[in-house]
Amino acid sequence: MSLARFDNILAIKTESGRTVGFHARNLQVARLDDVVWDALEDPSRASEDVKSEILQWNAEDDKDVTDGNVEPGVRTLSVNVAQVCNMRCSYCAAGGDGTYGARGGKTAHVDIEKLKGQMKMLIEKAPDGGKFSINFIGGEPLIYPRTIRAIADHARGLASPRGVRLRFEITTNATLVDDGIAAMLADLGAFVTVSIDGDPETNDLHRKMAGGRGSSARALRGVEKLMAVRDRLGALACNAVFGEHNTDVVAAWDFLRRYPWHMIYLGYAAGPKDATYSPLYAKGLADVARLAFAEGGETELRRISQFDHLFRILDGKNRVHNHCGAGKTLLQVDTSGKFYACNWWTNVKSEEVGSDLTLDKAALDKFAPSLIELNNCGSCWARHVCGGGCMFVNRLRTGDKHRKDTEFCNRTRHLIARGIEYYERSRYEDGQGA
Repeated sequence: MSLARFDNILAIKTESGRTVGFHARNLQVARLDDVVWDALEDPSRASEDVKSEILQWNAEDDKDVTDGNVEPGVRTLSVNVAQVCNMRCSYCAAGGDGTYGARGGKTAHVDIEKLKGQMKMLIEKAPDGGKFSINFIGGEPLIYPRTIRAIADHARGLASPRGVRLRFEITTNATLVDDGIAAMLADLGAFVTVSIDGDPETNDLHRKMAGGRGSSARALRGVEKLMAVRDRLGALACNAVFGEHNTDVVAAWDFLRRYPWHMIYLGYAAGPKDATYSPLYAKGLADVARLAFAEGGETELRRISQFDHLFRILDGKNRVHNHCGAGKTLLQVDTSGKFYACNWWTNVKSEEVGSDLTLDKAALDKFAPSLIELNNCGSCWARHVCGGGCMFVNRLRTGDKHRKDTEFCNRTRHLIARGIEYYERSRYEDGQGA
């Protein structure tokens, strides 16, 4: 796959020899003649007619494209139910044990009385008939299943009188899931994501229980319990993480696809050796896309969440301005009642944006502009699909949440370009394009 570009126009030369065009501002995808590729690759070889066509397409303003600007107001609260974990994953970004580095400094269990007041403060600001999401995370949130039930019941009591529609989400290692927990999550209609990195042999290398044993046997028993209530859940997904610790994306996907997950997320854990491992991940994900598309076309490809996300953006013609809603529509609250814009900044004093029933308006105002603007992404062809990049990764890799991490940008653009290729094959078999 090779790329050539002029302003808003990106041309992708696929491995099969086709030329696929992408209009970065209008989110249009089309099959292009080879003369367009030649013109973009070397303008000196292009005829005036071809140059004129490129300029005309570049200048077009598609009135059907909308902008996904976020509405002001918090609509998602991510809750550290527990800042403790029953596992010790080698690549854990939460301090190695789910505490976010707060060993001995904070309670392991959420202060539920403080949380009740915080939920009341935020849910009351949601419009009548609107939506509000509560995400249960840890550590491992299912260490305290009764707390999850109590939080959900209290939220329902706050939301119901005004018709606010609640969505409950949870990320879990599944090792604690039994029939009772599975039934509770089904009753909540929860959107469940299970963290598992592939087959048992691979998963057990880096996802160990606190005592040192592998976690796969217990996790897969929990997955079986969740699969039994799958149709009563909002969705059931899995999340596999790659990086220096885990490089075989294809093998992980080949194992995970055998389960009827609604969605499979194949993510990357940024680290100090990204120059080596990020390109390996990008290649592995490209290989997975090729295999998935060959096996089941668009349907199987879109079981991989990154490609489903891309297809939704292109089908909806909705420009993305924010990679996530951190500090805008999303807040994170830790076990002691402190607010952050991103859950990965828990226990980072400089990133606190409030505490108890007080939010720091000045701190939150700094998140108000779009991430494309804050992260200086206005010239990137992928900006309206990526939405400006991940502030957590930026801060981790560059020391500044608004200074772009090069490897993040490279692997994201690689993924999007691959996805555009399969989108064109799925939507425009007749070659007419958008």
